[in-house]
Amino acid sequence: MNTKRASWMFLAIVLSHAGLNLLAVFTPFLDVVAQNMALNIFVSEITIWLPALLFLLVSGERPAAFCRLKKIHISTALMTVLFTVLMEPLITLVNAVSMLAVENTVAGLSARVTRLPIWGMLLGIAVYGPFAEELAFRGVIYQSYRRQENRWKALLLSSLLFGLMHMNLNQACYAFVMGIALALLVEATDSMIPAFIAHFWVNGLSTVLMYAMEDVAGGMEGLVETAESALSGQELLLSISLYILIATFCTPLAGCVLAWIAGREGHKEDMRRLWRSRKLKGPRLMSLPLALGLLVCVAVIILQIIL
Repeated sequence: MNTKRASWMFLAIVLSHAGLNLLAVFTPFLDVVAQNMALNIFVSEITIWLPALLFLLVSGERPAAFCRLKKIHISTALMTVLFTVLMEPLITLVNAVSMLAVENTVAGLSARVTRLPIWGMLLGIAVYGPFAEELAFRGVIYQSYRRQENRWKALLLSSLLFGLMHMNLNQACYAFVMGIALALLVEATDSMIPAFIAHFWVNGLSTVLMYAMEDVAGGMEGLVETAESALSGQELLLSISLYILIATFCTPLAGCVLAWIAGREGHKEDMRRLWRSRKLKGPRLMSLPLALGLLVCVAVIILQIIL
């Protein structure tokens, strides 16, 4: 699959996402979908995995081989969880910094999420969502872009697209960092399975915390309102300072765990090649469909901030 075809797929995802949001304003049925969290997750993720699956079928590639769905050692799976735990402070730090400018989007959905059974939301948010997004972004898009020599550029670009696909500044910021971590796991293992495990862990933990917070002191939305009201004070800045300290300690440890994973799976040289590739020029990845997709994402994000 060539890079331009993958870029067309990204544009299809973006237009589907934006189109659904626009139609929800004018169509009663889609408005019901938007208000029902379970239907919302089901429909929105279809706009991600369906284009990816269609583009794979059109390309003639073998999906399992192209997306690198390969077995990993059990110890690698366990260390992937440790890697994810150690990356959480950095992801949370970026999330907190973005809250200086915009609201926490996921926390704002807490009340709608916790009306539904936790097992259903875990299936939707922690299993179905990561499956769709990993297939599209660490599968089709990243694997297409990394075929050119500069794999580092492919990693950063696919992570940026993963962040922007969420179409709000808050999620775009920390999803970009998360996308880099997930792509590094793919490179360290030559398999997409660790990326799915890590994505499942992050989303699953976030979902469980929503339900836990809902049972404590008025729920997560109340906590977010309190944090936002204190933006001119000390609370959020104190949290950011704390997470800077924790992330400064944990992120290098996550790098060590990643190196161990690469060694366990026999891909240390691949990781070195990935790092060295940042100096290579390689062909341009920018194309008309990619530029259009980026433009739509940025426009939607800006409109949300203004309105």
